[in-house]
Amino acid sequence: MEDGPVLANINGEPLAEGQGPSQESLTVSTPLKTAKSLDVDDLPENIEKMIGLCDAINMVCVEKQKTYTADDDDFMWHCIHVFVGSCTDRKMGLERVGSYIEADQETIRDIMFAMFGKLREVPQIPESAMSEADGGAHISMGANLKYRFSGGDRGLSVAEVRRVTQYSDGSLEMEVALVDQETKEETVCFIYSMRANTKDTTTSARFAYEITGARSADKATSDKINGMPYLVPVIQVYGYDSYEKDDPKYKEVIEVLQFASFSEHVPGMEELDKRISEEIIPIAYSEDTENGYKKICSYPVTSGDVVQVATSVTTFTGDTADQDIRCYNYDVKKSRILDENDALAIKNTTRDKMNERIVELWEKGMSSEGTVSQNAQYRGFLIRKDGSGDLFYRLDVTGTEGDAKKIMIAYNTQADAIRIIKPEDNILPSSETDETRPRLTHGAKD
Repeated sequence: MEDGPVLANINGEPLAEGQGPSQESLTVSTPLKTAKSLDVDDLPENIEKMIGLCDAINMVCVEKQKTYTADDDDFMWHCIHVFVGSCTDRKMGLERVGSYIEADQETIRDIMFAMFGKLREVPQIPESAMSEADGGAHISMGANLKYRFSGGDRGLSVAEVRRVTQYSDGSLEMEVALVDQETKEETVCFIYSMRANTKDTTTSARFAYEITGARSADKATSDKINGMPYLVPVIQVYGYDSYEKDDPKYKEVIEVLQFASFSEHVPGMEELDKRISEEIIPIAYSEDTENGYKKICSYPVTSGDVVQVATSVTTFTGDTADQDIRCYNYDVKKSRILDENDALAIKNTTRDKMNERIVELWEKGMSSEGTVSQNAQYRGFLIRKDGSGDLFYRLDVTGTEGDAKKIMIAYNTQADAIRIIKPEDNILPSSETDETRPRLTHGAKD
C-alpha cells in the first residue's frame, strides 16, 4: 500500500502527529450552483431584451463566417450595425434620419458592452465599416456627435429561442437559432453565456445582462462555421399541398438539394452544384405530360467524413415510369468529390468484376424478371451509416415475353447482395437519412 502525502511546515520539515490541520479545516463548503429552465414563450422583459443582441450576432457569424469574438473590431461593430438596423424597441432611443439610423454615444456604448461583456472600452470604428456604400459610410459620426448607421434588410431570417437556463449565481445561458422565416430551416444555432451587467448595476440600466461567450449549439453549426459543406433545399414542393387526391399531380414530389458552405471556393463543391443544376433542376421545372407527374426524392446522408445526397428522379406517364438515380458525394477530409472509383474501392473490386457479380446475383435470385445484359449502367453510390456502400445501377432487362425494360438495382458491399428499387420505393429508410427542416417527406403525407 502506498503512503499518502506527508504534511510539512513552512521549512519543509515533516509535522508531528496532531500538528496538521484538522479534517474539518481541510473541507471547504462551496454553495451548489443550481439551474432553472425558463419558459421561452414567457420570458421576463429584462431577459427578452437580450434576444435581439444574440440574433444580431448570429447573423454576423453567418455573414462573416466567424464565431463570436471580442477581439475583432470589424466583427463587433458589424454586430452593432446589424442590431441597430433590426431593432424595433422604441425605448432604445434609435432615430431614423433619412436613409440613416442615429444613436447617441451612450446608447451604443450600452449595446456594445451588453454584446461583448468582457470589453473595458468601446473600440474605434474600423476603416472597413467607414467605407463608402451608396454614397455614404456604413458607420460614421455626425456633426451632432451621434453615431450614424446605414439602413439594411435582414432578409427572411428570424430568431428562434430554444432554451433559456437561469443559474443561482445570476448568470444565464440562452440558446438562439437563426432560422428561415418560411421554412423554419436552421442556419446556425449558438448558446450564449451571460452574466449580470457589470458596467451599470443601477436599476435603470438599459440591459440587465452582458454576453461573455458563445458556443455552437449543435454539430451542424460547428461544421458550418468551420467551412464544412452542407446540403440545403432549393426546391421543395408536394402535390398534396395543391391538388385533390383524384388528381395525378397529388402524388408529385420535388425535393432538390444543393451544396453550400460558409467558406468560399470549396474545391469540387461548385462542380457538384453544377451537376445538380444540369441533371436535376431542368427536370424539376419541366412541364408534366397530361395525366402525368414526377417524383424527385432526395436522401441526404452526412457523416464526419462525407456529405452526400442521392436523388431519385422518376417521371410517370400513364402506366409507365422513367426512373433514374443520381448521387453527389463530397469527402470533407480530403476536400474532393467521390466518384465510381471510390465506390468500387469499398469492395476492392473493378468495374468489370462488379458487372459480372451483378449478373451472377441476378441469375440466382431474380431471373424470373428476365435476362440482364452485363453492361450495367453505374448511376452513383451512397456510404451508409454502417460503413457499407450502396452502388446503384440501371439494368437493361429482357422480360420472359421478350419485352425490354430498365430496372434500377442497388448492390450492397457488405451484404454482397442486390435489391430492386421500384419507382415508388425509397432509396433508404428515413432512419438513415439526415433530419432536415422542413422535413423531406418523399411524398408520404402524415
